[in-house]
Amino acid sequence: MRSAPVLDTDKAPGFEASVEAPQAPVGIARRVGAFLLRELREMLPPTIFFFIAFNLILLTTNLLVANYGAAFGSFMLVTGGALVVGKAVLVANATQSIRRYDRAPLIRPILFKAAFYWAVVLVARLLEHWIRFWLVEHHPLGTFLPYMVATF
Repeated sequence: MRSAPVLDTDKAPGFEASVEAPQAPVGIARRVGAFLLRELREMLPPTIFFFIAFNLILLTTNLLVANYGAAFGSFMLVTGGALVVGKAVLVANATQSIRRYDRAPLIRPILFKAAFYWAVVLVARLLEHWIRFWLVEHHPLGTFLPYMVATF
């Protein structure tokens, strides 16, 4: 027993095409605003995580050294560090090489991603210190490596 054919040529299609004119191109300000909003939404979760974690580390460290009258760090330094590390994690996630061991046994991607995030955050923090060394303190560029070795 045969049923009706799949393509029935007697009937019009069940949808109608729109005859409206295409919308005007979106302005550059709207595209920039949408880009900044998307970046802010992506940056918010890791930044909040590192903000809380770094402040807890600062709090416990300050409580440990409170008997000695020493202050270890400040809230603003920790907040700046959380912003830098949060953005560095997002930059690392955007690269193709972070997905290298995704199909391997679980220990390989965990170790690889931990090492990769460590390297990206190290580079970001070194760039942060280099900018401060060069632009704020006005030291010559060639003396940055000996300065970092001496102050480390």
